[in-house]
Amino acid sequence: MFKPQEVLDKEAFCTQVIACQETMFRTAKAILRQDQDAEDAVQEAICTAFASRDSLRDVQRFKPWILRILTNKCYDLCRKRRPTVDLDEVSDRLSSEGLDHDQRMTLWQAVLSLSDDLRVTVTLFYYEGLSVREIGQVLGISEAAVKTRLSRGRARLRLLLEEK
Repeated sequence: MFKPQEVLDKEAFCTQVIACQETMFRTAKAILRQDQDAEDAVQEAICTAFASRDSLRDVQRFKPWILRILTNKCYDLCRKRRPTVDLDEVSDRLSSEGLDHDQRMTLWQAVLSLSDDLRVTVTLFYYEGLSVREIGQVLGISEAAVKTRLSRGRARLRLLLEEK
């Protein structure tokens, strides 16, 4: 028998968005590289997600669903303008686990120098903790493609960091 899907009410939607807001911003920042552009993309994604929340088939999959909407919004903005980055603006968002500030900056600078497809994949995997499957859903690519991008990203980062 067909079970009707659960539609998030306004309060549940807001709760889910609040739980994902940092991940959404970091993801948008990894793609767009500017705070203002990232904030705009996050706002647009939230509005779009709210308007189409009935298309969410499984409430437990909210995070990959909204991140997919967000990445689409980010790439729409990328097509409209060329992004730039000010490293001073992102220094406070770097992961601090096990690395001092200089090491974090060097690593983040290396991540930012990756091509868009590698940078987003590496950011979602290492900084946001998404699984290969979730990244594939967010980016609309196969799990094999995610693994390839992660491998290429790690290899490129290794080269970049050895140069420094």
